[in-house]
Amino acid sequence: MVNAVIIPVFNEAATLPGVLAKIREFHKGPLIAVDDGSTDGSGAILERFAGLDIIRKPANMGYGQALIDGFARAVEKEYRLAITIDCDEQHEPAMIPEMFQKIGDLDVLSGSRYLTEQEGQDIPPEHRRKINIAITTTVNSITGYKLTDSFCGFKCYKVEALKKLRLDEPGYAMPLQFWIQAAHFGLAVKETPVPRIYKNLDRTFGGGMDDPVQRRAYYMGVLEKEVKRWSISSSWEPTRTI
Repeated sequence: MVNAVIIPVFNEAATLPGVLAKIREFHKGPLIAVDDGSTDGSGAILERFAGLDIIRKPANMGYGQALIDGFARAVEKEYRLAITIDCDEQHEPAMIPEMFQKIGDLDVLSGSRYLTEQEGQDIPPEHRRKINIAITTTVNSITGYKLTDSFCGFKCYKVEALKKLRLDEPGYAMPLQFWIQAAHFGLAVKETPVPRIYKNLDRTFGGGMDDPVQRRAYYMGVLEKEVKRWSISSSWEPTRTI
């Protein structure tokens, strides 16, 4: 059966050509690109790159929605495995074959930038690291997983497992919604070390999300909603301050 790579794209013209070329060095199979309403010429770059399966959004719908649309295409095409990789040069395409190979009997093999310390790792922005620690701790308390990095977008999924999920969070908190549902539906999950790369420290989240307090409140709200949605019993108290 066929394996695919999914890339969400939103105004990535500066890095997109190089990332696409490098992905093709290590993956000759289907490549699903979700152009999430780009306005910087990213769409034209995708058109010039042969062999892409392009999903075009008329306006920016959000990072989470781009991944959800990519998942839907992988399910539609009946692919066996799907890897998600960002196109901002913060994920290493050379690891794609390894990710496909290492997933084995798991449902999800999730990259972690913190599982092990590797030589030459970049130092993450302090506020991002603090939020990651706090939210990952909360996700673990809800799910029973032992994650070290709940936000890494470099993952390998069994497409059959994705069919069970009911993902609908369009924003950056979709990975958190994913973890709650993964636990609810009993998906087998393991982390694998990936390089910690921060090439653009000025990159913004947009929509007021650059405020760490507001961003964390949004993440916590999505977690609370999912816990209630699936009637998950855990020791976590939604009103507790982290």
